[in-house]
Amino acid sequence: MCRILLCLVISLYASSIVSGQSQSKKYSAPPLSSEANIGFDACPDTVFKFLFLQKVLDISILLPTWYPVISYEDITQLEGTVIPKPNSKHIDTHVSPSDFPFHHYTHDFTFNVAPDKTVDNRYTNLLANRIITVGKKGKETTDTILMDYIHVEWESGLGASNDGNPCSEQNKLGNSCGFFTAGHKRRDVIWNWPTLGDWVHVEGLWLWDRGHPPARTEIHPARLVAIRRKLPANLIDKLDGKSDVFATRIDVFASGDGGALNNNWKEKAGYVRAVKMSDKDYSFRVKHLLKQPSPNAIMRFKVEKHKGDTYLGKPAIRLFPKGDKENPDAFVEVNIPWKNLSDTLVFARTIYLYWDENNGIPSDFNIHKYKVTLNTLKFKKRKECYKKSNFRVFLGVEGEYLFYNEFIDVEQVLADGIGSTRKRVWEIDKEFFVHVPEKESFRVYIGGWEVDGIDLIMGSLMDPYSPCNSDIKEWVNDKMSIASPLKFQGCLDDHIGELHAIHKSSDLKKINHFEGWSDGREERDFCLCNTGKQNKIFKLDYTIERLE
Repeated sequence: MCRILLCLVISLYASSIVSGQSQSKKYSAPPLSSEANIGFDACPDTVFKFLFLQKVLDISILLPTWYPVISYEDITQLEGTVIPKPNSKHIDTHVSPSDFPFHHYTHDFTFNVAPDKTVDNRYTNLLANRIITVGKKGKETTDTILMDYIHVEWESGLGASNDGNPCSEQNKLGNSCGFFTAGHKRRDVIWNWPTLGDWVHVEGLWLWDRGHPPARTEIHPARLVAIRRKLPANLIDKLDGKSDVFATRIDVFASGDGGALNNNWKEKAGYVRAVKMSDKDYSFRVKHLLKQPSPNAIMRFKVEKHKGDTYLGKPAIRLFPKGDKENPDAFVEVNIPWKNLSDTLVFARTIYLYWDENNGIPSDFNIHKYKVTLNTLKFKKRKECYKKSNFRVFLGVEGEYLFYNEFIDVEQVLADGIGSTRKRVWEIDKEFFVHVPEKESFRVYIGGWEVDGIDLIMGSLMDPYSPCNSDIKEWVNDKMSIASPLKFQGCLDDHIGELHAIHKSSDLKKINHFEGWSDGREERDFCLCNTGKQNKIFKLDYTIERLE
């Protein structure tokens, strides 16, 4: 999640194989965060004046906020497991509750990946060695700490409503404007976002996030995300003449539209970088999670195409039921040819791997089916003193997400319903179904934010390589003045907290009722009505019923 906003504004007011082999050749170990600042000078600016008070801040972290570790042309591959942020209430794997408006049209979907370990360290070398200084001046100590995850971001394409934002027209109707939800229409399930415990293959731009000193490495934006779901899928109604067949589910989404500053839109500023999807073909291998029922079982696959898929090539899917010399387990090799194809195409498909014997699993492998019903959402605190609350709420179970605003019976999903309300209790009444092996678990999730003044300038883009001069300082100050306690439109987007409830199959009874409260780290704000606290802002009432 982009916290430049807090670094800037709160200080104001509060007083593989990468593009061939380039990465593995250049970095034989994780890079140092100090590399992110080489060649960039300080840019002090008086960013707040009121009576006799003023605040000077170095805005060089905006110029640029993100800087490639190698180059903008380099395409980095990352493989690993999606994990919660270690030792933090900020779990991640969500739509970010706040993002910097000068670099985004919509809020990012973000997640953290613990990289797979390989002989050549191709994925672990993507981690950052952050040089941390702790203590007060005169008694400071410096240490180098290796990050244990790599952050990944891709604009969500949902939730924008401010004037002048090119995403607002579609978003107000509940439709996506592209990016990581390309093709999404109102009330569709969002099928291609990962959840905790999923394994992913990610390709995209490897860069430094300079906005969170000391800098960390990210894949930002991604251009391809292939997700092997942690839990098996059931192919009811997907196979002719068969039912109740279990499969490994692999969701694959690829697009050159990564965000406001990296996309292939026809109309864009000169500093917005085009994404050359046609620079390469995309290949990856995914392990089949389900064991062969018997030596006679044959490994097969089925492909499902989703809304928004415009890909015109012919993907090659090769099955390895007995593995190979490097990997003895069954796996699939996927090749998506893109060279000589349009950079604007979107690949949005699911690949199911299954064994064609009985229900696709060994007789002694038990899988339970659960129905999860999200019943009601109750707000204890509205995050506003006097005006209506403008909520954006995302929810989901395991790998299926919904944008709850789209399900309220109003025409404008962001200006009416839960998007503009004093109401505290909301009926959700949404059902999800999961198939869970006895030793596995699944996540029930809900989170979001309450829109404030900063969202009025979402998509007011700035050249990330602007010079440090009076013009850019004046522009930044003018735009950021909207997020002021001296005005009456709110300041930063208010964090409402999140619920990440992990349920183990072994802990569940036949019928289970839960009430879960929101939680999260405190996020400081300077508007009077928002304390920045996230615990017990809302409560989710839900039921889990074991069906099989």
